[in-house]
Amino acid sequence: MKPIVETDHSNFGSSPLEATTTEAVGKGKIIIGVDWKSLSIPACLPITTDYFPDKRSLHNDYVISDYTLLPDDVNLDYATSRAVYRKPLSTEEVCKEIVSQRLAQGFQLIVVEEKPTNSNSCCSAGGSGCAVTSNQSTSAVLPPSCETKKEYLLSIGRIFHKISLSGSVITVTGYRPRHPYPPINVDYRYRFHAPQHETYEISGVNFTTEKLENFNWNHMDLYICTRGDVDYPLMESLKYWRFRMYLLPRDSLVNKIVSFGSPRCDIFTEAVVDNTENQIEDFVRLIENVSKLKRQIGRKARQHDTPTPRITEKNHNLLNAPQQSINVRSKLDASRISRIFPGTDAAAAVVPRDDQDDGFPVDNKFSANITLAEIFEAMKHPLTGVGYFSQTQSLPSCTFVSYDALMWLKARLTNGRHPLDLLEAMRKERMICHASGDWNQPVVPGFVFYYVVQQDKNAKDYAPPLNDYSAFVNEWLEIEFQGCSFLWHDEPAPSHVPNFLRNTTAPQSWTDYCKSKRVYRQSHLEIDVNQKSDRMEWGHVKHHTVMQPGFAFELVVEWVTSSGPIVSDLISGWMRKANHCNYQLVSVPADPMAEPFTKKSDPLRGPIFIPLCTTFLPNGAGLFEEFPEDSRSDRMLFLQEAILARFGFLPCVLEETNKDLPKEYQYVHCTGNMFALIRCASNNYQVESPSRQEANVTRCVYGHTNNTNVPKKVGFLWAWNHMIPNKKWKALTINNSVEGELFQLKMLKDFREFCSNSDQRLANFWANCQELKRKSLKFEYNNNNNDDPKNI
Repeated sequence: MKPIVETDHSNFGSSPLEATTTEAVGKGKIIIGVDWKSLSIPACLPITTDYFPDKRSLHNDYVISDYTLLPDDVNLDYATSRAVYRKPLSTEEVCKEIVSQRLAQGFQLIVVEEKPTNSNSCCSAGGSGCAVTSNQSTSAVLPPSCETKKEYLLSIGRIFHKISLSGSVITVTGYRPRHPYPPINVDYRYRFHAPQHETYEISGVNFTTEKLENFNWNHMDLYICTRGDVDYPLMESLKYWRFRMYLLPRDSLVNKIVSFGSPRCDIFTEAVVDNTENQIEDFVRLIENVSKLKRQIGRKARQHDTPTPRITEKNHNLLNAPQQSINVRSKLDASRISRIFPGTDAAAAVVPRDDQDDGFPVDNKFSANITLAEIFEAMKHPLTGVGYFSQTQSLPSCTFVSYDALMWLKARLTNGRHPLDLLEAMRKERMICHASGDWNQPVVPGFVFYYVVQQDKNAKDYAPPLNDYSAFVNEWLEIEFQGCSFLWHDEPAPSHVPNFLRNTTAPQSWTDYCKSKRVYRQSHLEIDVNQKSDRMEWGHVKHHTVMQPGFAFELVVEWVTSSGPIVSDLISGWMRKANHCNYQLVSVPADPMAEPFTKKSDPLRGPIFIPLCTTFLPNGAGLFEEFPEDSRSDRMLFLQEAILARFGFLPCVLEETNKDLPKEYQYVHCTGNMFALIRCASNNYQVESPSRQEANVTRCVYGHTNNTNVPKKVGFLWAWNHMIPNKKWKALTINNSVEGELFQLKMLKDFREFCSNSDQRLANFWANCQELKRKSLKFEYNNNNNDDPKNI
């Protein structure tokens, strides 16, 4: 970058170019500096060009490759194999879309002059790169074509494509240079001072030229031709669009800091049992809304209907008809229904109850000796049963989610039987099955679809399963629940001892013990929810396979063929629905930490390193000396995690990309405004990879990235979420604060003071945790009446 200097200039303003890069500051003096406007706004090339190599040049200097597409034949197979039928693209729509994708990647349409042909020929339409019959350049807007023959010529650099449409056949011919230019690689190092950093820091960026000839256009064209089927998924090399979000529960404690000016920010507590059920219920309601599912009988406002297996649109009005078997309560929730219903096969096995309120209208409990068949019959009951979803394409009749069934069983069981074991027993007895029809899928607690197998298959509204698991999960969001099994089964109360002081530590993340080892799953997404677009638009949603209260839930919308306003409408609708369900959907960058010297790092962003004081114990005692040495590094990680939890940070589960590097654990604040990262350490919490550690963390502390003998410091990486809108960012200004202090800056300042043991805050936190452990050990010792307290 050029420095800003002052110079004399007697003829200021004589050059138009000069006027854009200089600024008058006085008589005869101007400031010459960087033209930031030109740097921030890239130049746009025209969409058309007029050069195409001659035949001799194409033969000698280019490598030719071609392939054909048959959209009509391909679409017929893929459209019928889908769980939810989607209208396939016509051959002409596929042709226009693959041309549009090349224009989106920087190609230009080539305007060529065609020789006159006989009068029987007709011009082809669709763009200025099409072959025409007149002796002049084509127009960008042409009348409709009288034949189904079109040809498009496109180019980017020395690469040329010819796309020909003839009837139902699309031919794509590619010309790439036989001797391509060698790639350019520039490694640029610099120092910059980012906001809230203490000093100028070393950073770097690597500039490389892209090898355009290696782009897999064949895969992209087949992806478009099959309308995004699973056989041709989006790959990183296709450079598709994506929008990453975190679903976070709203926390009222932020208002205590913003509205009332709390002096300290470490006032957040971990997710308690009382709030866990609310988070799960709100999450289920949100996924139902996003998936556009409706229940025959609502969770909180159930209606009564005649005892038919299904409810369709034809008899939907019967829901509001008065029934003699219904008596509406006059309590606060007037829509709750007391169960006064005719007897069923399992009626002899139920006894009255009066105090359950789990979201389902119920006034009975099962007797201790009830059989599995009787429980199953009660679960199928149209009034007192678990409750099914209304008729929906690709869902079989009598479909429910496992979470509802678990809560339904928990409300009725009296003999301590585990609801999950009962559902699994029903599956093995072929009473219920996964909604895809796959008998090999076990019962998983969460928002996972199952259906009643034993039902009247001759009923008018009976819908069979697809019997295709992969097609089913490609259309529906299915999410496992972890860390909340106490909601549907009585379990011992969790230990109040902090994890870093337990004799046996708990797993850090749900990936360590969940049934599904996959962190993410991808499903098809219909993006044009409001039917505004005049063309086919679709995308995909990538989401966590597990939801756990107290963790961030990640959603990523991915698309190639959609337009920005349509995607914006979809995400805005999701954000509104999340707010109604006591959640917030926060936009997050693809690289939240922007660590320098990493691939695709943001060159003008960088994390803030916040060291953690580890010498606050009296007499210079070390942390965790009473525990085995091989567990101390993990305990240090859990200590750092406990500190972040006090400041309102939630763990983010990430996919492990490189097993050779130390593990990294990322966190997001409950407001979504900032991120934190902990890099896992080894013995005595010293990081094993000094080059990576120093390049990303200690570079701002020591200023030398190659010295492997510098001491390693324990601490946090802190980064701001620059994707938060400016209006929302400034909305967190603390009331009655000096100069309108922002909540985000107050949080950073207070976090630094806590980690540096200012006013003995870190030492007091450690002492309180040790006292909590002593009380817990004493309590368990008294309960067990044993000399040796058990491991916690």
